[in-house]
Amino acid sequence: MTHVVLPPETDASDGAQATIEENILPPVDIRPANSRRTFLARAVATAAGVAGTGVLAQRVGTLRRSSSASPQGKLPIPGFFHTPPKDLAERWGTPSLRLARRITMGLTAEEAQLARARGFTGYLDYHLNPSAIDDAAVDAFVAANYPQTTMVVEQLYSLAANTVLTQLQQATLFRAAFSQRQLYERMVEFWTDHFNISMRDVGYLKTVDDREVIRKHALGKFPDMLRASAHSPAMLVYLDNNISRAPKVNQNYARELLELHTLGVDGGYTQEDVNEVARCFSGWTIQGRGNFLYDPSGHDNASKTFLGQAVPAGVAGSQAGVNDGERVLTYLANHPNTAKFISKKMIAWLLRYDPWPTQVDAVAAVYLKTGGSIPAMIREILTPDNIAAAPPKHKRPFHFVVSALRGLNPAVKGVGAISGTYL
Repeated sequence: MTHVVLPPETDASDGAQATIEENILPPVDIRPANSRRTFLARAVATAAGVAGTGVLAQRVGTLRRSSSASPQGKLPIPGFFHTPPKDLAERWGTPSLRLARRITMGLTAEEAQLARARGFTGYLDYHLNPSAIDDAAVDAFVAANYPQTTMVVEQLYSLAANTVLTQLQQATLFRAAFSQRQLYERMVEFWTDHFNISMRDVGYLKTVDDREVIRKHALGKFPDMLRASAHSPAMLVYLDNNISRAPKVNQNYARELLELHTLGVDGGYTQEDVNEVARCFSGWTIQGRGNFLYDPSGHDNASKTFLGQAVPAGVAGSQAGVNDGERVLTYLANHPNTAKFISKKMIAWLLRYDPWPTQVDAVAAVYLKTGGSIPAMIREILTPDNIAAAPPKHKRPFHFVVSALRGLNPAVKGVGAISGTYL
């Protein structure tokens, strides 16, 4: 097993070698029969083209030149340990550095210095308050190079769909790699997965959802994000609620709301609950180029019952019918099973794949006590004791490539070569 280091950093004060990557990977084999074996080489080569760094290009050249001389096709890639340290403290460094690896998209020398200087609690406090972190340079780059990410639906509608998609992809990658608000970017990625929407299905509406739902609430309160998602034209279109009208309602959004967004697949609901929730959201649609609209003519005004909760009959044509869906969202946001489902997912994202039941219960209790405060839940997850006991976590391809970019500290003019390949 080898420990990825791009590049290594020695910190005498820690008595350990601080490393850039968290992944534990086997030696890289460049034989083309296995795409996983060639992923790192491709990522590094692509990053070299984007970053334009001589050091990285030299590493790729060394990798290629060494292939014929390496035994069994396994390469002595610069920056890789072939005999990883056995002691966990030696491998991972101080508690603040372990924390930094959990909450960033890739540890850099500057980030390691910040973590050591602020200490565990101070460093976590710093990242849990992203609005206080100066990210002007990244904001300026995104504004200059990806202006479509700030446009409203009426502006986006007239633009080429592929251009809108490309700008959102590249802005996402650039922010993840170079933003000073690293924990925020990690949670943006987490919630983007949680409230999954395919941009290829909804087009430019995803750009607005990314800005107004995910990024607006990534370190806020979960109930606020849940409600924003329910009103998001992108979500309504993606899960067909925009065409859900009485008497024949569409159940897609209702099912995903219960199974994936709140209670979880084992959260205690039935198929009848799915249908009743779908009736509550009938008439939630969009208008114009993609703005939320409640259409009372499409709403089912008969009485309903979901998860034991009675919803009285409404008046046909009344705007008050929108409150049926609002009532569902409030109930689900405050449900203990939602607290446990969200807590378990966040622990798996930040700490360990197999959360202990006691950890889930503790984080769920914080959720219920604070009204779903995401920063409060993170504090409960990322304690020194929890991090000390947590095993290493592998990085997903996106996280892995971003880490490589961060470790290089390149001068970047654009990220198109990477975004087209790895996003």
